[in-house]
Order: sequence, then C-alpha cells, then structure tokens
Amino acid sequence: MNKVVPAWLTGLAIVIAGCMNMDSKESGPTQSPGSITSVCGDKWEMRLLRINGQAVPVDQPQEFTFLCNSDGESMGKSGINTYRGAMQITANGQILWDTASFASTKMAGPPQLMEQETQYLRALSGTRQAFVKSGGGRLILRDASGDIYIEYVKAGG
Repeated sequence: MNKVVPAWLTGLAIVIAGCMNMDSKESGPTQSPGSITSVCGDKWEMRLLRINGQAVPVDQPQEFTFLCNSDGESMGKSGINTYRGAMQITANGQILWDTASFASTKMAGPPQLMEQETQYLRALSGTRQAFVKSGGGRLILRDASGDIYIEYVKAGG
C-alpha cells in the first residue's frame, strides 16, 4: 500500500528542519559597538524614538538628524532647530558627551513640534551607547538600560 503525504505536511517538515539547522550568526541583523569611524562621517535620519521604553510619535522623523566628525563634533536637526555639541565614542561603543558644549538654535514653532524637539534633545543627551547594525545602514543610540532608544537610518539610503 502506497501512502501519500499531504504537501502541507512535507512543507512543515522542511520548515522545521530548516529552523533546526539555523546558525545563530545568520538569524538576523548583526549589531556591533559603534566607533568614531562607523558612526561619524555619515548623515543619519531618525526612524524611531523610544523614551521610558515607549515609542514617541514624531510627525516628521526625517527632520531629526545626527551627524558627527572624526574630531567628535556632533550636529544635526532637532525638528525645528539645529544643535551641536562634542562627544567621544570609546572602542566598546560608549558615548561620552561633553554636555557643557551642547547648544541649540532657539527658533519657535508649533507647540506639538516644540515638544517633540524637547523630547528628542533630552533623549539624545541621555544616550550612552552607540551601535551600528544592518551592515552599517542603521545607527542605534541608547542609554545602558534601553529606556532611551533612538534608531537612525543612513540618509539617502
């Protein structure tokens, strides 16, 4: 007697076998500690802002940018205004901000956008770690606990 195995059962067996053979190195985007060379030199546009573990809605995330150079000078747009400051990134991705150097222009805008800008700048100054992932296409700035989490994509990419 010849038994026929349903196609869906064969497909399920293939999926299960494939999952069992997955190498953890290939199971998602790789993330590595940021460095001056991997973080600085490119313009980054914000895609996600989380504060206290909660996503913060941002009307125009592309208006929130981050740039830095090899000397640790950082700058960017914070929605309505621009900001600048000084920072260092250690070999293990730790961010050291020179908070005394932080400055922002003072243009006014709609209250909702001003609140988003305030939240972004507070979050940015609270970050302590930099990571790059997706082959250098994404930048994560966060605090040690992950309560503050800002994710950027490379501008133009």
